[in-house]
Amino acid sequence: MTSSTDIVNQAIQLIGNNQTPVTGTAPNFDNSPSGKAAAALYAPCVQTVGRQFGWDFARNTVALALSGNPAPFPWAFEYVYPANGVQIWQLLPPSLDDPNNPLPITWVVANAVVSGAQKRVIHTDLASASAVYNNNPSENSWDALFREAVVRLLASEMAMALAGRPETSQGLLESGGAFESAGEGRDS
Repeated sequence: MTSSTDIVNQAIQLIGNNQTPVTGTAPNFDNSPSGKAAAALYAPCVQTVGRQFGWDFARNTVALALSGNPAPFPWAFEYVYPANGVQIWQLLPPSLDDPNNPLPITWVVANAVVSGAQKRVIHTDLASASAVYNNNPSENSWDALFREAVVRLLASEMAMALAGRPETSQGLLESGGAFESAGEGRDS
């Protein structure tokens, strides 16, 4: 079973293994310098790689909830962005007239005050919409290339945060890009 701790400790190993491993889990990890760096860097690194290439393993579909606000012109509906959403890929109607030739749906991501707090929202003209999106699945579901790209991006970020080693950071960042690019040819 893979955990956020495993991912962070693998990244620490790439830095040169002169940092103490973390013992806690995301989002807080532990109070060590490595744990503090991981607490600040882990989620953004995962989301950054998650936005690359629309990774199939992260695909989920959910019925959207109306925000309770009137939609701004020219839209008819305002939906709350899914709480665990990294990126919306498309909206779906409640039923398809022709599943082999679905009509494209126009929508945008915006922000609005919902229940007194500023939140991401989706504006569209589609009633009863569902969203196909990246739901940031747990580490156990990650594709091997995705995991390697996260580890290398995280190692790059942590190398600068912990050791101030720009040459290590640059090398890991470049090798992480190679794994992200390899993900473009993944199976659908």
